[in-house]
Amino acid sequence: EQILVVCTRAELPDGTTVPLEERSEQIRQQFEELNRQGLRTLGLAHRDMGTTLHIDKGHESDMTFLGLLVFADPVRPGMAGTIASLRQLGVSLKIITGDHRLVAAHVSRQVGMDHQRLLTGQDLRLMTDDALLHRVNDIDVFAEVEPNQKDRLILALKRSGNVVGYIGDGINDAPALKAADVGISVDSAVDIAKESSDIILLENSLLVLEQ
Repeated sequence: EQILVVCTRAELPDGTTVPLEERSEQIRQQFEELNRQGLRTLGLAHRDMGTTLHIDKGHESDMTFLGLLVFADPVRPGMAGTIASLRQLGVSLKIITGDHRLVAAHVSRQVGMDHQRLLTGQDLRLMTDDALLHRVNDIDVFAEVEPNQKDRLILALKRSGNVVGYIGDGINDAPALKAADVGISVDSAVDIAKESSDIILLENSLLVLEQ
């Protein structure tokens, strides 16, 4: 959606360009359809900088939209069964992701979670801490979440009476890993995520947690 703000033109397959408003709705519809299929989608745009040596945020305008890059990240086989087994042990799972809400909903459906109980990062920005405290247990999926909102969610879950384990492998997961009662990472994670964790999974499977 940000691409549609910084771009003013769209490039067609034959190399010609047209004003973006002539294609913006078509691009948006294709973007949403790809996300509904669980595909992560990035917009690609360019701008000729000429001989400019210093590039800053002010140059992120008047760009030409080129197309969409699409990435598939399928759910691992058996995940639905693993989540069901954890649930029988009294462990509930929540998805906290920066991915688009349609991608997050698709993934949650695949693993047997309630995709209709979903909050976005925008929703969280509008909620007070007290309002979040009353809703956090009832929501299964948090999508389009900003890095600094992850530890806010962890703290809300703890305040509402949960013992919270958080699994993360990226740089922006470090604060949430620290905030959780148990921080869990994987052997392939970035160093700061592993350093912030209490447990590092050497097997790439949530079945380890069940055991």
